[in-house]
Parts: sequence; C-alpha cells; structure tokens
Amino acid sequence: MMDGMSLDIVPDDPALRLRSVSPIDASFIRHLFEQVRTAQFTATGLSGPIVRQIVAQQFRSQTTAYATQFPEAISLIVTRDGTAIGRLLLHCARERWHIIDIALLPADCGLGAGTKIVEALGAGARQHGVSALTLAVLAANQGARRFYQRQGFAETGALGAAHVAMRKDLAA
Repeated sequence: MMDGMSLDIVPDDPALRLRSVSPIDASFIRHLFEQVRTAQFTATGLSGPIVRQIVAQQFRSQTTAYATQFPEAISLIVTRDGTAIGRLLLHCARERWHIIDIALLPADCGLGAGTKIVEALGAGARQHGVSALTLAVLAANQGARRFYQRQGFAETGALGAAHVAMRKDLAA
C-alpha cells in the first residue's frame, strides 16, 4: 500500500500536487518548520537569537521523534504550481491513516490548500478501504482545532497535557 501512495492522494485543484520528499527538500523542510514555529514564538513575545535557538532545537527533536515513532511514514511535499508550499507526513495502517504532521508556509495558509489536501487524503484512504483519518493537534492551537472540526474531525480525547487526539470516520 505504501508504494505510489502520492499518486493516490490527488487534490481536487490542478495547481496543487503532493510528491515524495527527496534529499534536495531538506532545506525547504527546515525553512518551513522555522517559518511556522518562529511565528508561534513571536506571538508569545519572544524574539531574536533565543527564538532561533529554540526553533533549531525543536526541529532536531521533532525530526528524531518522528523517525523513531513512525519509521515507515510517508513524507510528501505539497506544491502549488510546482513550488513547494508545505509538507505532509503520513503513517498509513490498514484501518486508519494518521496525519503525523501537516504544515503550510504561513503565506499559503487560508487559501484552501489545507482543505483540498485533507479532502484528497480522505478520498485516497477510502480507495484503500481505510475507515478513518486520525491526528494529534496542540491543545492550545485553537485555529487548527477549528480547521479540523470544519473538515469533519471530532476530538476523541487528550494526549497528555499538550495535545488533543482527533478522528474523522470515513463512510464508504
């Protein structure tokens, strides 16, 4: 089921595509993480070198944690008109596909790409007979929680103090 997965996940927008990550994407993935996380820390009042140091440390920690926890994850780059705008990290099991991480550059948020990607994930999962999409979101990230609820996800409980589990059942 893993081979050719990106071919099964096709957003309903000819400008948007998902492709497998290649070694040349490493700098984009780091840049994406920095853009997303720096904005989050700046909103808390932190700035400058301390934010850069924290973000770099978090990037290394997240990369290691994902590789350890999800060694068979599928890593995809989201492109719009051939330009990288985001990343999707996905763990595919028989009964559910777990969205490990999905991120778009801040300038590309709110333009419909996230909705199209989630819709394409649901369609691809259904084609494989998968019954649900799952994810974990930061409890404090109210914007993301509302986005996923609009996409049909329901909160299923807390995952520790920092995260909320969400699930979208896929009707046949």
